[in-house]
Amino acid sequence: MKKKDFKEGDLIMMFNVQHHRKVYKKLLPKWFGPFVIKKVFVDNGSYELENVDGSPYLNCINHDRLKKNLDM
Repeated sequence: MKKKDFKEGDLIMMFNVQHHRKVYKKLLPKWFGPFVIKKVFVDNGSYELENVDGSPYLNCINHDRLKKNLDM
């Protein structure tokens, strides 16, 4: 898988892992957000996120669960 390069301050969307565990997958959104990238960990490809309002998101997220937010 190609590593995605995001920068601090980028608006991104996160893949909804619960999407694959539900019965009615077609009706659930695959992505949720947007989030802002707060810190980049270059060595392992993970990112620290915060909500758009500035409150921190709980966990660091790997790059394979993120995509750029094209709405903004």
